[in-house]
Amino acid sequence: MFFFLVILFLHTCNGNSQDSIKQTSILKPEQKALDSTLSEVSPQQISTPNLSEQVPRLYSTIAASGLIVRAEPGINSTRIGKIPYGSIVELLEETEVRFSTIENGDTIKGFWVKIKFNNVPFRVLDPGINKFKEEGYVFSGFIEKLHKANIEITKIDSLKFYELYQVPSSSNLKKITSQKEVEGLLTSKVKWKESEMVEGRMVDKVILNNKHVLHFLPDDLSFIAYYPSEEIILFEGGHSSDFSISIKTGESLETVGNPDYIIESPNKAFRLNGWFSGHECSSYFFQKKSGDKHVYLTDFGLESEKHGLDICYFNKFCWLDDGTFIFSFTNSSIQEYYLGQLDYE
Repeated sequence: MFFFLVILFLHTCNGNSQDSIKQTSILKPEQKALDSTLSEVSPQQISTPNLSEQVPRLYSTIAASGLIVRAEPGINSTRIGKIPYGSIVELLEETEVRFSTIENGDTIKGFWVKIKFNNVPFRVLDPGINKFKEEGYVFSGFIEKLHKANIEITKIDSLKFYELYQVPSSSNLKKITSQKEVEGLLTSKVKWKESEMVEGRMVDKVILNNKHVLHFLPDDLSFIAYYPSEEIILFEGGHSSDFSISIKTGESLETVGNPDYIIESPNKAFRLNGWFSGHECSSYFFQKKSGDKHVYLTDFGLESEKHGLDICYFNKFCWLDDGTFIFSFTNSSIQEYYLGQLDYE
């Protein structure tokens, strides 16, 4: 992918509740000082791996009505389950068994591939299937690579960082923390059950917009909040870890995150998201706005599959434009500063 040089605005840092980077190809007079400042940035860069090098081979499901899993590679093989849209799967094996189907008038061609699906804490089963199987075969036309962007990172000094940085605006996402109120709002979408492990009631099952049902197994997830505009329920698990679920699509924590982490770019084309793992550090990822939803682009930070800087958590984060950002974090007691650029399709 051809990588374009972007020109940055000095006064476009804004975003949401933590600290937040827009993109243009036209050089304006007021941009010249900033452009001159960035031209002096250290040439030291951290190159990110090519998408084809990611291990394990992670994909996300893109079948809007859910992805059918079969016991063997073939349309007539036994169905052993259905995976929600946006779920993360690991590609285990490619076969030479071809298949094609028609979706919304378009012909989609591909092969049957073997995948592993282990999105806990829920299970998705077809009616009449009582045992979930983690491995099975799916049509490759309905999965796509999980990581769809690269990130170019350049180290900068503190002076340049604070020339660019502005404190972002606070989040305006509506957040409902009353479980009783949420149970009333979501009567037709979410079923609850009593739990001896947590205070209050625990989610038993979620009925998605496509009528598929997610069955929750553990009973140790405490309700935290519901975000109506995102249609996301946030829970707290062991060690204060986050867990979230989209009641619209069935997507879960790794691709919808904790809405409290969201920092939007100036034109809201992109956003940083994240979640707390329960082990001192947070995990981060980027999303791109596509229609009325936000699509996962790539992970970022500690234990990232692609961009593994040792970022336990951001000290500061700020969008400069739609695609360009700056951030700081503590590395071995030393504060470090970087400029980053999303390289996306």
